[in-house]
Amino acid sequence: MTKDWRIIALSGAGTLFILLGLVALALPAAQEGEMLWEITPDHSVRHMDVLGVFMAVLGVTLTWIGGLLWRQQMKA
Repeated sequence: MTKDWRIIALSGAGTLFILLGLVALALPAAQEGEMLWEITPDHSVRHMDVLGVFMAVLGVTLTWIGGLLWRQQMKA
């Protein structure tokens, strides 16, 4: 069985994007940027929250595609 570099690259990139997204979501309010939507006085959505969710979803998607490629390779 040969190793497919696409599976490793997609899984690695996906893991990196998930971690970056989680770090962006964990930033303190002073570093999150401009407020986009105020839910309550204690809760709001800011720029880095949106970017963090986008990066985490992108990472999950890349990892999922890598898993699909790996499953396809295992069937062959």
